[in-house]
Amino acid sequence: MVQIAYLGSTTGHDEAEHERRAAISNDLVDATVTHLAPETGPISVESQVETAFAATEICKLVAAHEHEVDAFLVGCFGEPGLEAARELTDKPVVGSASAAFHVAAQLADRVSCVTVLDAVVPLVRERVRACGLHDVVTDVRVVDAPIEEIGHDDSLVDDMVDAGRRAVEEAGAEALVPGCMSLSYMRANEEVAERVGVPVVDPVAAGLETAELLATQGFSSSAVTYQSPNREKIAHLLE
Repeated sequence: MVQIAYLGSTTGHDEAEHERRAAISNDLVDATVTHLAPETGPISVESQVETAFAATEICKLVAAHEHEVDAFLVGCFGEPGLEAARELTDKPVVGSASAAFHVAAQLADRVSCVTVLDAVVPLVRERVRACGLHDVVTDVRVVDAPIEEIGHDDSLVDDMVDAGRRAVEEAGAEALVPGCMSLSYMRANEEVAERVGVPVVDPVAAGLETAELLATQGFSSSAVTYQSPNREKIAHLLE
């Protein structure tokens, strides 16, 4: 069975929430998913500063576990350290936002991302550009919910539905992508899709299933694109 490491980028979840998310992940794919969390780092990723610190921890996790798994998923929508992690291992490293956007682009011509805060919008747009999908993912909406406060409550689901409906009516969105893993782990995607009337692509499921596919097919990141650094030279950085 394929072994996937879900790379947590923050320290903001307690053990119960960590276990809840791991159980959900393992239910989504026919693979074994191990959730890894950094020992230190940002509580949440809502800025470029937090993204930079999270990227360092992602790289350390990849270096520590690259021989234990078949694929990695960066478990943060801002995908901190994604490209750097691909330089550190010959195992596929998947970005959750990238996977969701590419799936959504196969379902619709115009896609809207519903994320958590205004401060996160530039991070989302950066990942859209990195995917080359700026002509498809043309709209980003905000529900105004700090990441560390997100739980499964009806008011936030209603906010997601409202944002989704406005995206459809005002921007012509034909599919939605939740722009935060915490929104995805609320497991409200099907409800939002039913109430808004357009597909909602789950970045957790899309990311894990992409990682499983790449590992099953035996793919690695291109060694031309992601050239391995001198590991002796950077060993002290990965400790």
